[in-house]
Amino acid sequence: MHTNELLLNTASSAALAGLAPLAREGMDVLTRPGRTLRETLVLDLGICPDCVEERIKTVFLDGSPVDDIDADAARPGCALALAAAMPGVAGIAMRRGSPVGVFREGVTHHGHMEQSAPESTQPFMLTLKLFNTVAEECLAAVLAHGAGVGAARLAELLEANPAALAGVALTLNGRQLSRAELPQALRGLSGNITLRASATGQSHAPAADLAALADIAEAAGRAILEVRARGYSVEYKADASPLTQADLASNAIITRALAERFPGVPVLSEEGADIPYAERAAWPRLFIVDPLDGTKEFVKELGEFCVCIALAENGFPAHGVVHVPVWGKTYAGGLGLGAYRREAGGEWEAIRVRQPDSAERSGYTVLGSRSHPDPAIEAWLADKPVRERVTAGSALKFCVLAEGAADLYPRFNPTREWDTAAGQAVLEGAGGSMVRLTDAESGGVPGGRLPVNKPDLFNGPFLASAKPLG
Repeated sequence: MHTNELLLNTASSAALAGLAPLAREGMDVLTRPGRTLRETLVLDLGICPDCVEERIKTVFLDGSPVDDIDADAARPGCALALAAAMPGVAGIAMRRGSPVGVFREGVTHHGHMEQSAPESTQPFMLTLKLFNTVAEECLAAVLAHGAGVGAARLAELLEANPAALAGVALTLNGRQLSRAELPQALRGLSGNITLRASATGQSHAPAADLAALADIAEAAGRAILEVRARGYSVEYKADASPLTQADLASNAIITRALAERFPGVPVLSEEGADIPYAERAAWPRLFIVDPLDGTKEFVKELGEFCVCIALAENGFPAHGVVHVPVWGKTYAGGLGLGAYRREAGGEWEAIRVRQPDSAERSGYTVLGSRSHPDPAIEAWLADKPVRERVTAGSALKFCVLAEGAADLYPRFNPTREWDTAAGQAVLEGAGGSMVRLTDAESGGVPGGRLPVNKPDLFNGPFLASAKPLG
């Protein structure tokens, strides 16, 4: 959401009560186009359905009351204000000129918004304002997904209220700080900072859908290792790429598990890719699966092969999981959802791309393909400060970027969507980006975010980077 991030490790919403003024003033949160307001509240902001149904009684969108949260939708630049029912003044509390009309002024943003179709399919920011008991009950859930606030305003609030965030473990851009150190550190930052909260004593963990995808990928990984242990034969498909019983076993487990856990969501898999675009074009949501990414590495007895599962929404990866069976390591993430890593038998931990400005000063660590070297990359890198070159196989390269161990991964050789979709989601969740290189012959001009479910499933040249989108 923003390059700077403050992680709040806290046991309860009560520990976040000191941040209520920020919730009333407005926080930047990420949502997706096409969502109804109810879907935005539950799916993108993490507010529980019961709270939406029973506790949130007043909803304003850019200062205008909302009558049907199942019909109205947010648009880029809007302000969404939520409040609970107020006994004795319910129905008039938000009206201009009422005894508590101060709330009415607090929710006005840019005037009444037009309910037109979104111009973009990409996630966008809105301003969220929480009043009265809703701030107490929903703030922790919203911060678990991440919310942007002004770094200077947060410092000011912490200086004015020494009790705010007392007892909360604080990590600013990967560095643990005491409560006393935090305001000064925030003063050294410009613009907004993302606040993210998690429970004390627990690792930062992905949302339920991401965690479910991780479990499915790990089950497929176990099947791959079983095939590897007992032996297998290698066949070759029409494009000369290898196919083994491990690919097929993994694909069977994944497709069956996805159908059980996410009924009705279609699957586009490398082992079942012959689906006409006329059919796929009608899919606003789909899974993009590579049951064994890096079959060449698998056949060569190298460990750098992966299981990749992505959930795409409105033309872009939304959730992604990359599992490395030999290492027992799993990565999960998505834009606005954060990114996470789990070792075999361990707990989830949050991961983050490295700060791009440090790489620009000291030189880039650049990733390249182990099985598909490309001389065009040398020409693209000719005018860039390169400190180190690292090779890696399969979608693991995106994960290396996501966990802060490299800066750039330019790619000119052909790839297909199942090679990249899951890794793209993990990288974007970690704060990085993956964009098209629209003019490879003249050095590669960065383009827009790499889309999926295209008429042609081949990707053009792209750049995966530790730099954030935009």
